[in-house]
Amino acid sequence: MKNINYTNATLISFLFWVMSSMMAVNAQNVKFEQQLKEGWTIASSAKINNSGDKISVADFDVSKWYTTTVPSTVMASLIANKEYADIFMGENISKVDTTRFRVPWWYRNEFVIEDASKNTELQFEGINYRANVWLNGSKIAAADSLFGGFRIFTLNISKQIKKGKNVLAVEVFHQKPDEPSIGFVDWAPMAPDRELGLWRPVKLKISDKTSLNNIFVTSKIDKKEYKNATLEISAEAVNHTNEAVETLLKGKIENITFEKKVTLQPYEKRIIVFKSSEFKQLNIKNPRLWWTYELGKPNLYTLTLSIETNKKVSYSKATSFGIREVEDYITAKGYRGYKLNGVEVLIKGGGWVDGMFLNDTEEKVKAQLEYVKQTNMNTVRMEGFWGNSERIYEMADEMGLLMMVGWSCQWEWKGYLDKPEDDFMSIKTPEDMNLIINYTRDHVNWLRNHPSIFVWVMGSDKLPRPELEEKYNILFKEIDTSRPLLMSCKGMESTISGKTGVKMNGPYEYVAPNYWFVDTENGGAFGFNTETGPGPQVPSLEVVKSMIPEDKLWPINTTWDFHCGRNEFQTLERFTTAFNNRYGIQNNVEDFTFKSQASNLESMRSMYEAFAINRSNTTGIVQWMFNSPWPKLIWQFWDYNLLPNAAFYGARLGARQINIAYNYGDNAVYVSNLNPQKTKKLKAQVKVFDFDGKVIFEKEETVSVNGNASHKTIALPDDKAYSKIYFLKMNLSDENGKSIADNFYWLSTKKDVFDFKKSDWIHTPLMEYADFKDLDKLPKVKIAAQHTIKKEKDNYEVTVELKNPSAAIAFLIELNIVGDLSGKSIVPVLWDDNYISLVPKESRTIKVTFPVAALKGEKPVFRYKGWNVD
Repeated sequence: MKNINYTNATLISFLFWVMSSMMAVNAQNVKFEQQLKEGWTIASSAKINNSGDKISVADFDVSKWYTTTVPSTVMASLIANKEYADIFMGENISKVDTTRFRVPWWYRNEFVIEDASKNTELQFEGINYRANVWLNGSKIAAADSLFGGFRIFTLNISKQIKKGKNVLAVEVFHQKPDEPSIGFVDWAPMAPDRELGLWRPVKLKISDKTSLNNIFVTSKIDKKEYKNATLEISAEAVNHTNEAVETLLKGKIENITFEKKVTLQPYEKRIIVFKSSEFKQLNIKNPRLWWTYELGKPNLYTLTLSIETNKKVSYSKATSFGIREVEDYITAKGYRGYKLNGVEVLIKGGGWVDGMFLNDTEEKVKAQLEYVKQTNMNTVRMEGFWGNSERIYEMADEMGLLMMVGWSCQWEWKGYLDKPEDDFMSIKTPEDMNLIINYTRDHVNWLRNHPSIFVWVMGSDKLPRPELEEKYNILFKEIDTSRPLLMSCKGMESTISGKTGVKMNGPYEYVAPNYWFVDTENGGAFGFNTETGPGPQVPSLEVVKSMIPEDKLWPINTTWDFHCGRNEFQTLERFTTAFNNRYGIQNNVEDFTFKSQASNLESMRSMYEAFAINRSNTTGIVQWMFNSPWPKLIWQFWDYNLLPNAAFYGARLGARQINIAYNYGDNAVYVSNLNPQKTKKLKAQVKVFDFDGKVIFEKEETVSVNGNASHKTIALPDDKAYSKIYFLKMNLSDENGKSIADNFYWLSTKKDVFDFKKSDWIHTPLMEYADFKDLDKLPKVKIAAQHTIKKEKDNYEVTVELKNPSAAIAFLIELNIVGDLSGKSIVPVLWDDNYISLVPKESRTIKVTFPVAALKGEKPVFRYKGWNVD
């Protein structure tokens, strides 16, 4: 072995290199952020005869306090502590004594600080509604400045913290009726505590002399060939000392690095920008673009940005972002639409709402976003509920879902915000306007890196008044010009920004399937309908039993009404009137809940199909709603406990990217294509069956459809001997014979006829009804059903083989997986299809997946039933 002689200088240099490398490695391991999730206790001030300076010391006795985690509202904490059992059963929630929440509540936490010499900040991402804060016996913030349910507060606690155990006490005051904050409008009752508490995470941010805030990455792309993209990166650099400091900002994106020296004056905060014109490495060749899942891959990059002081990393943060570009456009008819990476996208989505007590777990949020994808939707509309943490946006980024994010109509009507009402949002005083601007600034800075967010929405049912809109425009020029703004979700005209180009004309109550094709004035398939839908979606009997007491299950009564919406929507009457006339009056809750699924499926499917068939005249459709803040009977694809109803599967059929569908308006079959590329040589097959299952018409056509278009393919004849109820079966396959889409309809020679003269914002009533009552006369069918169960890692997959050996239609077969002991449906659950019908001699293979954890120790059991299936 060759001897190597080191000089002292060489050895010193080598040791310095080793130490520097270790410091660099250690810097990456420094925990610059820490969430204070565990170890909280809460108590009512009515039972605590102490002030914050006493409560926030180490030896204070909290043995009789409730234990909780944060985020958690007071009501969520009490439920977790089993204070309220069966809160959603019957009308129990209306019996909760609300006076106990009209006094302040205390939140207390003990946490450990390892190095008290660091700059340490305490961040509250959501306090509802105002709070006094104490730390280690000292009051560090007061309720006269710490207020606003959607504010994000950062308090520097460097002078109050100490090495070892620290004690934090937060005295939280409830939201008053005239304070703009969280609410459920007519979707659900207001929570008894009015969402009192720390409803979003509390964090510690730890740095040295300097730190970074509000890191932001924007991108511009070559929208023709996608071969180039440019990035611009900005961040607020902060000097926490009383002397000028020299800093070095360093960034890294995969193999790309960049840096900039900056001198910060005492306590200075300055926006530092890295432009691609200055840093050529921010010109990206062949970028991996972020797409929605149905158009491509939702590719993400990670930026790590750090600030160094005295050659030591003072603060570092990793941020995910996507390279993509979003923009809006106006059609020749004045409809607003949206583009992703230069491609026009039909917005297909639903309204999102957090759980009533704002306690949705990450697992529940993820399951629901998986449901969004399973229904072939690409968009989630967040109206006034921006999630109880950032995770919903991170998951949307990863899954390739668009997020339409904005404020709620909660602030537009006196019934929900106790302020005088006029033609604008009820935000009119300078104080309220400043509060809303601060809400918006906080949230945009918090979330603007998420590629999933494609538009900021500043109003729902109304416009912000001009003074507020001017403030918004000034604000967004400062903090985010990378996305379009939408000032209202309703078809209105601003004196500042002009026409919104969208519509919100209903319906919100039941309409028959042909409505979406024949209406030309209100909610029909034209333009961008930002919220709408066919009203109630009655869930399964199992779900109904979870909210309606046994003695109130039948007939429908005021307890059922209580679990509808509020005000005009606190009844099923419009739905049941149409259902009884179309499907017949039911004599028991079992038949009513099951047969309602036929109505759920046909109504929801046709809405999405109409917007695809009329693609040349449509830009978006948002169902009101995806989910439920509590167990209810209206506006939902899946219930509060995650069990889908047939509307879920109707939407899945109707919202496919390439589809074959029936146009109720002109009695023809269409092939629609929502992809930007043209389809070629697709084979469309159509069969019409009479009531007895006999084929009375069949036809095949080869069809090609342009991108973002539809094609009228096969017109159904008028000269056939249709039975009073007849059935339409169709299939679309590619040039290799692989099935792309199939569909099955039940139709009546007696058509639904609307009384359009009586249309209002709620719905358009029917004056004549389709007649499906004879479905009860379908002959009984015995189908062959086999299934195999396979477990792979954390999931089960069940493959179901169904065959109808008979000469009759097997109608509306509901497939289910239940636990072997409880008999309860397993959720979350992802079926390929459900509530299916089989024509004579037809076979179908259906798959379903669900997590092993959903079984909770039980074994999976497959069950099925049908309208006329033994």
